Amino acid sequence: MNTSIAKNTAFMTMASIGQKIVAFVYFTLIARQIGAEGTGKYFFALAFTTVFVVFVDLGFTNVLVREAAKAKEKMQQFFSTVIAIKIVFGILTYVAAVAAINLLGYPLETKQLVYLSAVTMLFDSLHLTVYGVLRAVGDLKWEAGGMLGSQALTLVMGAFFLYTGRPLIFLILAFTIPSFINVCYASAVLWKKYQIPLMPRFDAAVFKYLGKIAVPFALAAIFARVYSYIDSILLSKLAGDAAVGWYSIPYKITYAFQFIPLALVAALYPRFSEYFAADKKRLAYIFERGFKYLLIIAFPITVGIFVIARDLVLFLFSDGYINSVLPLQILIVSLFFSFVSFPIGAFLNAGNKQVTQTVIVGSVMAVNIILNLVLIPRYGVAGAASAALIGNILLAKLGYLVVPKIAKISHRFIAKTVLQLGLSAAAMGAAVWYVNTQTHFIFAIIAGAIVYPAMLFAVKAVTREQLTEVVRLVRN
Repeated sequence: MNTSIAKNTAFMTMASIGQKIVAFVYFTLIARQIGAEGTGKYFFALAFTTVFVVFVDLGFTNVLVREAAKAKEKMQQFFSTVIAIKIVFGILTYVAAVAAINLLGYPLETKQLVYLSAVTMLFDSLHLTVYGVLRAVGDLKWEAGGMLGSQALTLVMGAFFLYTGRPLIFLILAFTIPSFINVCYASAVLWKKYQIPLMPRFDAAVFKYLGKIAVPFALAAIFARVYSYIDSILLSKLAGDAAVGWYSIPYKITYAFQFIPLALVAALYPRFSEYFAADKKRLAYIFERGFKYLLIIAFPITVGIFVIARDLVLFLFSDGYINSVLPLQILIVSLFFSFVSFPIGAFLNAGNKQVTQTVIVGSVMAVNIILNLVLIPRYGVAGAASAALIGNILLAKLGYLVVPKIAKISHRFIAKTVLQLGLSAAAMGAAVWYVNTQTHFIFAIIAGAIVYPAMLFAVKAVTREQLTEVVRLVRN
């Protein structure tokens, strides 16, 4: 069983990393080729429909995975009912997305991008549920392959459309076609391997049973999705397409690192759940060490990118995105608090504080919307980035205040860790800054990669025993 879990985790981690790399390469090609305004339209269409897609699922896939794993004999019944529900929700959501984009008064080209992006949204939600059944039976290698293959096909098609001068809508089509193929692929695997057909069949009793469980999942998903993308939507309406294009650069760069806390939380969450019921002291210990390991990674990413932000933007994109530099510096600081909020959120969920966590996310979402409405008209892209920074600080802070109600955490250990790692990162930042003023920023990155580990040992933030513990954690 442990071997199976390890293999599935490895499949998904490698696929996630590969997908992020391919997606970032594709986005970089687009940004360099079509400029800030075109990139803004493209990014807005995806962000707009991504907010709506959560209403197609409403947490049913998460519930399907959990309940089907416990009652495999009912898997077909659960699956068919969820598919039937999602077809209805999908049609209603598509109509809502089309109506919303028309009511907001966007130009024809933007509307067309949203229309096609919303079709992609429906296919994405469909194969998410198909893969959910495969997750329930513990067979994740097909999802990993489909994830990576779909993204690679998008890159190939998108690059072809881009360099043959096709209209902007073809860049969305490069997502739609692979997404449809992914539905066919996932459905074929499910049928061939487990004789479970993609057959919608509504069962009222199943809908009632799954629906009750799905409510907190749905609320959490809605809050998180709106919180993640509302800044881009408001920026489009209040500051224009070019502003969205400038904002998309720092957003994509920071988002590319999110697989790190996700991977760590995937390893920690089962242990949180286990020790919450059995051993509160061990629970506190695991939280503290997991928190520390995450900060060890978060500090150098934050400080390093903050220092070389200008060179990084100009190197990867062009001087047409010079307005992305300050927002990148703000958002990369925001990333630090985003990293911190991941293990805290998992800790609260494992400690039966999921309602509290949902309330926190909902409250921060409301604050974030208000901040965007206030800051964007005055500060533009930097205002949207600042709203994200404040929101992530609140998310981490409010969650951390609840942590002691679950287990007795050593605040002294946390403070000592932050101080040690902060000093190490500051020394690294100084080295990166100095080398960067003398030569190419790549050499500055190398200098930082040497100084930071050396400082970790110098201030005794890391010991040989802890390195062994990290290796063991990663293996598990």
